[in-house]
Amino acid sequence: MFYSSKIYIPIFSKKYACSPPCLDSLTLMVEHTSRSGRKKKILPVFYNVGWSDVKLETSLYRGVLDTHKQSFGDEKVERCKKALVEAGKVKGWEISSYESERELITAIVGEILFKAITEHNYMFEDLSTGDDPMFCYRTSELEDSQESKIMELLELEVNEVRVVGIHGRDGIGKTALAKILYDKISLDFDACSFLVDIEETTHQPGGVQYLQTKLIFDILKREYEVASAFKGVRFLKEIFRNMKVLIVLDDLERGSLLKEFVGAKLDWFGCGSRIIVTSKERSVLQGFLDRGLACTYDVSIMDDNRAFNFFWQHAATGKSDKLHSYVKSAIEIVKAAKGFPLLVKVFGSFLKYKRLEEWMEFEDHIQQFQEDYQKILSIIYDALHQKQKQTFLDIACFPPDVDSQIALRMFPDIIASIPLHYIRSCHFQSEIEILRRMALIEMEENKLGMHSLLRCLAKKQTALTLKWQAMRSCCTAFLSLGRANIGRKFVDALLNVQWLHWQGCPGDAVSIHLEKNETLVILDLSWSKVTEFFGGCKGIKMEHLRVLNFTGCADLLVTPSFSCCPNLEILILERCSRLVHLDPSINDLKLLVTLNLKLCSELSMLPAEMDGMKALKDLLIDGTSVRELLASIGKLFQLQILSATNCFSLVRVPGFVCDFRISLSSIGDLWRLRRLSLRDCRGLRKLPEFIGIKGYLLEELDISGTGISKLPDSIKNLRISKVLKVDSCFLRKFPHEIGELVSLEEVHASCCRSLEGAISNLHRLRELRLSGTRIYSLPSEIHFMSSLQTLDLLRCDFLKELPTLPPNLSNLYLNPDLKQKLLEASKFRRWWHLLQ
Repeated sequence: MFYSSKIYIPIFSKKYACSPPCLDSLTLMVEHTSRSGRKKKILPVFYNVGWSDVKLETSLYRGVLDTHKQSFGDEKVERCKKALVEAGKVKGWEISSYESERELITAIVGEILFKAITEHNYMFEDLSTGDDPMFCYRTSELEDSQESKIMELLELEVNEVRVVGIHGRDGIGKTALAKILYDKISLDFDACSFLVDIEETTHQPGGVQYLQTKLIFDILKREYEVASAFKGVRFLKEIFRNMKVLIVLDDLERGSLLKEFVGAKLDWFGCGSRIIVTSKERSVLQGFLDRGLACTYDVSIMDDNRAFNFFWQHAATGKSDKLHSYVKSAIEIVKAAKGFPLLVKVFGSFLKYKRLEEWMEFEDHIQQFQEDYQKILSIIYDALHQKQKQTFLDIACFPPDVDSQIALRMFPDIIASIPLHYIRSCHFQSEIEILRRMALIEMEENKLGMHSLLRCLAKKQTALTLKWQAMRSCCTAFLSLGRANIGRKFVDALLNVQWLHWQGCPGDAVSIHLEKNETLVILDLSWSKVTEFFGGCKGIKMEHLRVLNFTGCADLLVTPSFSCCPNLEILILERCSRLVHLDPSINDLKLLVTLNLKLCSELSMLPAEMDGMKALKDLLIDGTSVRELLASIGKLFQLQILSATNCFSLVRVPGFVCDFRISLSSIGDLWRLRRLSLRDCRGLRKLPEFIGIKGYLLEELDISGTGISKLPDSIKNLRISKVLKVDSCFLRKFPHEIGELVSLEEVHASCCRSLEGAISNLHRLRELRLSGTRIYSLPSEIHFMSSLQTLDLLRCDFLKELPTLPPNLSNLYLNPDLKQKLLEASKFRRWWHLLQ
């Protein structure tokens, strides 16, 4: 029992050191805790003694230990002393801090119960019996997990192409399960892609082309514009042929769509490829099932144990000292969720800061409604304040997984330009943040979204019947017109619209219908036929317009004058494939924060003057034909992101010297720059010294696919840099100075020719990817990189041995022959679970 325990509770009293059995037990506790890699804990109780006594800073224990030397011997006494000092460092419970022993016991039981549930997955049924539950640690959870069952269907060791479907009701966790699998196996493939919300996206104009473009980018790591779904199919068929790929198609409900992404016979793909499809019904894959090309898995609801643990992860904050009081209500609430992960998460998040009386009241409500989940969710909705309710309903009307920086412009009480990580890290009590904490909305990777079950709740709350799908939206602030070509008699319908989503808008419709609108904040005309802004109506003024989206407007050759929208903050011209000229008035947009020109493949020149855009933070020119970065870019002092990925035509920057094709001295004054991406700018041969002199705020540097063979010595000054990507470049070794990048968390150096130099000082490094390199050894100091969690050494064919590995490694990717060799070596026993 002692050896299988996860939590040890020594009770230090005045006579503790007099007892040899107590000292022996404590020594074992400390040894087992140290060996467990922090998976076991010591939580001491100080009963009429203090920390200083246990740490031998007083004579209370020290004198007694000296008397033990005759019977114990010096060596054993020293071990006992070390164990006492180590245990004394842990903050435990002091009886002097409590009014009675009963109160102390209540606090201990509450915290142990909290740790048992949230950290060690104790069994649900043991919580529901008796007032003082005895726990049985569950060790077989992974053995019967759904992930393991789907892994069996995937059969990664089989060399044929295979499709696996994941099916089940809304809210049952299909997407979450797919993400877990994707993260778990992605490194076993040459390339991977995860396409989300396929059903919703493909109903939008250009949606299929958009998803095909994203798929191509994910696989090839470079931009490629898909002009039509048919051309996309042809291109996909060519690029997949010799590649082992992993593709996840999430929320695909029409079998006919499959052929747009994977073909009809699975003959597009290289050997060993896998396609995972999530959908409500297995019939989506019927054609593949009939021919034996696919297998399916129906997602089951969470069992009571996992649901209870999941619930406590979201509900137990601040209750560790009185958790036992909540257990009975918690069990009934979890049972009412019927194992649906979404409901478990929402219930737990809703109750996190509630009193016990409110838990019991919620329990009574859900007992009344039984399995009517919409009524149960309505209880949570009714508990919101009016402004929170309105924000919830507004977001339910937005497009799924919309860019959060765009959506935030709709809420005047939020400063939209504040980064999301700031909103989360601070106590930022906006309605959006409150809804996120309650799990009613999701904010991940700069996307704002809502689960379909919660969208249904919002629709019922609005109590609106959409008689004209194309003419009305469920929220007056947001209007989606799709491809509608509306007449003049509906002009008044657009008077108070704040967000107009008119993808497929006819060329002259904007000026007719928006001439009188004075409230518009976001205008999304992506994939439309517009050729001239507002039909040439210069009298229109849109003082409140903050976002203008022209994505995929292939007929747009020249941008208009931007004098009609002087307060614009986000301008998106992505995939305007025929755009050749930006109007000089763009330099007058003093509030512009983001300029997105990605995949404007015919655009070869930026405006001569750009220094007027004083607020510009993001400049994205990936995949353009821009040949020159002008000197005025160096005056964009607020610029934080400069992304020039796949700018193959980029050949000159003012101030270029020597015989390098590209120099970057003109951007040397961008001292606020946080992310610089020059990926696949093949003309780049050298990084100048200024990158480490004036770029001291740089957090991410990506020079993958360039001709760079050496990093400048000044790189040592990038002390807050977190990510360094040098994949597939000519780098032969890291400079010694890289050891001074004390904040570095990720290093991506796959497919580089060699790796030498000091990396031992990178104590914060979490991820080290070196796949496909010619390295033949790793430095022994890697053992001391205690933060390292992921080490990728796949296809490192010259690597025959490994030093002792870091203690907290959780992901290790090796060639099969090296993996087998390590399994046979006893010194790697600690990491066998990563090697099997």
